[in-house]
Amino acid sequence: MIQNGNDLKQRLLSNKREQTIQGNRGIEMINHGSLVTISVKTPLGRLFRCETKFIGSDGTEHLVLALPKLTPHDLDDYFCEGFWITVKAISDRGEGAIVNFKSLVAYVINKPVGLLLLNIPHTMSLMQLRSEPRYEVKLQGHIPIVNRNLLVEFKDLSVKGCCFQFGVNGPTFNADDVITITVKNPSSTQHYQLTGTVRSMQKNGALKNCGVMFDSQGQHRAKQLLAQLIFDGSRLSFKQM
Repeated sequence: MIQNGNDLKQRLLSNKREQTIQGNRGIEMINHGSLVTISVKTPLGRLFRCETKFIGSDGTEHLVLALPKLTPHDLDDYFCEGFWITVKAISDRGEGAIVNFKSLVAYVINKPVGLLLLNIPHTMSLMQLRSEPRYEVKLQGHIPIVNRNLLVEFKDLSVKGCCFQFGVNGPTFNADDVITITVKNPSSTQHYQLTGTVRSMQKNGALKNCGVMFDSQGQHRAKQLLAQLIFDGSRLSFKQM
């Protein structure tokens, strides 16, 4: 059977788990203070790309980005009201996703704080990254590093991986680093050793977020750990005795 170009395109998009969502829903998936990649194309066709921080939105009309720290010349050339800008953000919520959208620069504010206000688009593109959902949890763990144990706070957890965070002055983990996170049940002597490899590292304000994919042993332990957690009204945590 011969497929036409449109059929093939739809099949590829389906395999990538891409979908279109409402703009306000996409904004809710981006963490405040996280880094986003922006691309600006001038009316003359010149392209400029950099990273900046996502600050938030007013919930109805505008979203707010930090104005990149550039020379006055570059700011005048690329960041003008009415220019089109493309934004790419990584969401670590649920199954994890890449959020992409295109919008117009509504306002450029230089003082007292440099801000970039964009119109919230009606729709955004969402590309799912994971094959299973991650659950928000209230857990702490320890990672052995040189001369001490690093205390980390879990943001989310699934059978296949997790995201944890620690202070920005803590160590830096590189992609493919092998780590072990030990979680202790405070009501018993049970320990869960979650082993895996680092997949991502991102600075978010005063914290560093680290994404980990578990190996087979880590997945087995994560499944045991999740079975011991209960919903406390907002997140999964150990049952308090």
